[in-house]
Amino acid sequence: MGTFANKTHARVENDVVVFSLSLNGEERQFEISGDALREYFGAEDNSGSALLRAFERGCEKIQKAAEAAFNTPTDGVTALGTGDFDD
Repeated sequence: MGTFANKTHARVENDVVVFSLSLNGEERQFEISGDALREYFGAEDNSGSALLRAFERGCEKIQKAAEAAFNTPTDGVTALGTGDFDD
């Protein structure tokens, strides 16, 4: 696993990468869809290793999208999908 994946405790579950991120002392759980990782960050296929490589490649944009989503109320995991990365 790469630096961003290690830092965020990323793991693959059913075509999503689940990870955690802290902002201002608050930790939040996120998941990013395999669709977003394939479409925006170049995951070659559905394998866990391909999804995690794409997660690393997109670390700056993924972190920025996750930080923007901190203001969204949630009772659990905040989902990030293709709509979170449209320019």
